[in-house]
Amino acid sequence: MGTYIIRRVLQMIPVLIGATFLIFVMVFALPGDPTDGKCGERPCSPAYIAEFKKEYNLNDNVFLRYAKYTGIWPTEQGGLLQGNLGKNYNGYKVVDDLKERYPTTAKLALVAIVFEVVIGIAAGVLTGVRKGGFLDNLVLVSTLVVISIPIFVIGALGQYFLGVKAGLFPVTVGSNPSFYELLLPGMVLGSLSIAYVSRLTRTNLVENLRADYVRTAIAKGLTRRRAVGVHALRNSLIPVVTFVGYDFGGLLGGAIVTERIFNIQGVGNYIYRGILNRDGMAVVGAVTVLVFVYLVVNLIVDLLYGVLDPRISHD
Repeated sequence: MGTYIIRRVLQMIPVLIGATFLIFVMVFALPGDPTDGKCGERPCSPAYIAEFKKEYNLNDNVFLRYAKYTGIWPTEQGGLLQGNLGKNYNGYKVVDDLKERYPTTAKLALVAIVFEVVIGIAAGVLTGVRKGGFLDNLVLVSTLVVISIPIFVIGALGQYFLGVKAGLFPVTVGSNPSFYELLLPGMVLGSLSIAYVSRLTRTNLVENLRADYVRTAIAKGLTRRRAVGVHALRNSLIPVVTFVGYDFGGLLGGAIVTERIFNIQGVGNYIYRGILNRDGMAVVGAVTVLVFVYLVVNLIVDLLYGVLDPRISHD
């Protein structure tokens, strides 16, 4: 196990370097002048523009700028290798901005994951053991409808009917939200994933119920409930864990649309504002952390395979 973890961590290094380089190049290749609007309605003076470009290395070519950003090319401020994500174009450290916003995004992601896992797996199990019945057809139609609706439409409808009309949840979220304030955004964020989790659970459970080991267990006297709950469901959850791990890594990076709808001051909103203001340092820093989180979550998911299926070994 230890050797496997070390090998995976070493494999993450070139992936992280390559991903951050592509992100860096694509973000700073976007058109637009980052000094636009910095001096109000008047254009900025040439002296200010020159100092701004010098501070953020905008006069260097992209390879040298990336080397300075990562710390491969030594600078006084240090780089990514020293844990420094740089400063945004307002002069604030990106690390400090993310520290302030990640707890909110993490709470939102946790609410969404719990919502999709509990309801999605429950719906998948119920439809899997009652294949072809009314409930199976109802869940199939419901999930297809949810998948076909864009997330911003679901968010607007939930905000209007559950927030404005029914008054069950706050319409917008404060700067330091509680889990209750994040229930509605979490349900909106997890609604699309519920459809995928339920279909994955149902499909794999139906396939495992046909397997020889389940029929043999039932023939030897094991109750159907135990055969389904202990043996068939456990093996059926492997692809579900893969999807949930991927989804959780993405949610921790910030759900841009949902955070914008409910005015959540999280990472997604931070990335959106960075793009809107052409703040390349803020966008690159936030997405770099997202890539790292995503790699770590994938490692955890791979380790969970061995827990769900003892036949899978990481030795």
